[in-house]
Amino acid sequence: MAPAPTASAPAVLPLPFHDVASREENDRAFGQFGAQVGIAVTVGSLIGTIAGAGIGCIATLPAGCVAGLVTGAGIGGVVGTIVAGGPTLGVSAYQLWETYNAAPGTSIYADRDE
Repeated sequence: MAPAPTASAPAVLPLPFHDVASREENDRAFGQFGAQVGIAVTVGSLIGTIAGAGIGCIATLPAGCVAGLVTGAGIGGVVGTIVAGGPTLGVSAYQLWETYNAAPGTSIYADRDE
């Protein structure tokens, strides 16, 4: 009987070590991220709902306006959320990523007593 072939696991390279932002900087960045996205989504959906309701009402004015108002408000809310929330999410996520990868004390959320 032939000996069983042996397989060795590939070598695992260590992750590169580098300093990252402090816990406090990360917490501040994450809080700001949540606030920015939350405000953008809220304002975008509110404005979209109002605009969509107006457009829907005007479009169905001969039929009584109510059906178009409801439909337009729903569609406008979704569109407003995407239009305002999407770009804000991208920019805020980039700022968060930059802070998470910054050296301690170099992010925009670091305390600077100078």
